[in-house]
Parts: sequence; structure tokens; C-alpha cells
Amino acid sequence: MTAVRESRPGDDTELDLQGRLGAFSLSDLVQMLSFTRKTGVLTLIQGWNTRTITFEDGRVSYVAAGSRLPTMTELLARQGKLTRAHLEELRRQGLRSDEAVIQHLRRTHAITDQDLRTCEEQLLEISIYTLFLWRNCRFTFKAGEVVREGGVPVSIDAMRLIIEGTRRVDEWIEISPVVPSVYMIFRHRARQPEAPPPEELLPVFRLVDGQRDVVTIAQAAGLTQFDTARALYRLATQGYIEAIPPNRAKVIELFNLAVESIYLKLVLFDHARVALEFENQLNRFAVENRLKVRMAAGKVIMSDQTTRIGPTELVDLYKLFIAIQNNKFAKMFDPVVAQGLMEGLYLHTDAEFQQMMRMYEFIEIEGLLLREMMAG
Repeated sequence: MTAVRESRPGDDTELDLQGRLGAFSLSDLVQMLSFTRKTGVLTLIQGWNTRTITFEDGRVSYVAAGSRLPTMTELLARQGKLTRAHLEELRRQGLRSDEAVIQHLRRTHAITDQDLRTCEEQLLEISIYTLFLWRNCRFTFKAGEVVREGGVPVSIDAMRLIIEGTRRVDEWIEISPVVPSVYMIFRHRARQPEAPPPEELLPVFRLVDGQRDVVTIAQAAGLTQFDTARALYRLATQGYIEAIPPNRAKVIELFNLAVESIYLKLVLFDHARVALEFENQLNRFAVENRLKVRMAAGKVIMSDQTTRIGPTELVDLYKLFIAIQNNKFAKMFDPVVAQGLMEGLYLHTDAEFQQMMRMYEFIEIEGLLLREMMAG
């Protein structure tokens, strides 16, 4: 078991606990912090991916990540329960916080308790349950700190978190040979079994179209990604659908266009130093993740065409890098600049690339979609 070290007086790190998750599991760590009713911040670091979990009296109360996490109002919008225009109107009426908006929506019966439970499950899945799949990551814990910025509030009992997280890991091990990534796309098989799909799988089956991936189907069905992957696994093993790996060449081309667009817009917005830092971070990210892509002077000079990494893993890595950068830019710049870094690429590229940018969340497109719907 990896040694866990408590900090000592005079330690420069001023951390109360640090180590590496290996044989020592996340369940063990959460259980210890819960049973001892600790208040503090647990930070998990796996490569470029980071997550901070705030405990208050042993209960998880807040989560933040290197990439931006969706808020409850954004999850309600994904379910079609709240439009951007409606949200902006509520903000103008003085409902500034997400909590105030949700209370208003409940009072006016615009949403139900089930809608909120669905959103809470989706949020817990995105922010916490996925951590149980992390392996060999580093962790630190600093007691007495409470961080409530740059992330989303949650409220979950530690034992429920451990039980559900462990259960999902076991099921993901079974599912992963058929659904290795949430960016896997499925299509209906040409030859269907004689009997129709089981009734409980029909909502997911009807959304399979050869274009949507697991994430997109989950959003459209109002399900968690885990429940969607489990349904797709059953449909695939019963012969109703088959997987289509992402188009490797298209994924690489989109990423190259995206990073060049970001660099160019940073220069045009008079942020040349930030553009250079962005380029250096891309090159460092590539080296640390076995990618061959490299940038110089704002241009991609090497790509991943010959990288021995599968297309679904490429999507995972590309999405992680773009998400971390988008989150950083959102904190550095006003919304017009942050949104504009890739808006031009989105508006002027073809429909296939637009769909991929939405699917892989390369761009914050809520405002763009609203304009498209209004124009339509």
C-alpha cells in the first residue's frame, strides 16, 4: 500500500494528508474523512485532470474541477425544462443564484422533484462518481479549509457515495468491452432480432442514430451517462445496435482547427502572451499524454495521424485539454472574449464539425443555440 504521510510542523506544503491512490482506494479515503467528521479540502490529481472535494463535518458539500462543471440550471436546460431566455428573464427579475431560480421553478410547478433528482444524479455522476475510475492519482487533504468557488455545490452522505461509486466501478468493468468510452457512437444493426427491444430500453434505442454518442443520448433521454451506457450495453449484446468508433481523421482535424482558432483569436484580442502560454501548454500536454501533436507560432506542425492511440482515447484527451483551457479562459476574460475564442470556427465550419464541437463540448454553445433557435 502506498504510504500516506501526515504533514509535520514546518512542512512547506502545510498539508495534513498526502499520498497516492493505488492499493489505498478512494473509498478508504472518503470513509476515513467521513467517520472522523473532517472539514477540509481533498484534492485529487491525475495527470492534467484535477478535482477538489470539500468536506464539511464529514459530508461532501462542494466539488470543483480543472474543467468547468455544469450547474443545476444548465442541467435543467439540457433536459428541456428551462430555456436560456427564461433563465435570463428570471435573472432580470432579481433571481441571481441557481438556488433562487430552482425554488421559483418549483413554486410555479415548472419543474418536479423528479426533474431535480435526475439533475442531481447527473451532477454527482459528472463530478464525483467518475473519480472511482481514476487509478494511481495523487491526493492531498488540507484540514480546516472550505472552498466554495469555481465549482458546484453538492450534498451527499459519504456511505451512499462509497456504495454507489463502488457499484458503478464493478458494472463499468463489465460494460467497458462494449462501451469503452462515453464518446462511442452506436447505430442500429441492419438485421434486427425478431422480437422488439425490451420496453425499458426503447427510449434509448430510439435515440440511437449513428451520430449521437453516449453523452448526447444521455442528455436527450434525461438519464445519467452510466444508465445510458448500461442500456446501450444491453442493446448491443442482444443484437439491436453496434458501435461505430469516432472518425479518427475528423477528430484530429477538428482538434487541430480548434487549437489554431484559439491561438489566433487570443492574438486578435491582444492577448499574445496568453496565446504563447496556450501553445506551450498544448505541447507539454501532448508530451505527457503520448500525443504527437505540436504547435509552433500558432500553427499545428505535427498531428496525431500516426499516434498509436485509439480514436475514443484521442477524443477523451482532446476534450480534457479543451475543457481545461475553456475553464481557464472563462475565469481570465469577460464572457464575450471567452465565448469568442471559438465562436468564429463554430459559425463558419460545416455542419458535421459543428455537431462534433457540440458533442465533445469544445465550445460553450448555449448562446449560439439560442440564436439559432430564434432565427429558425
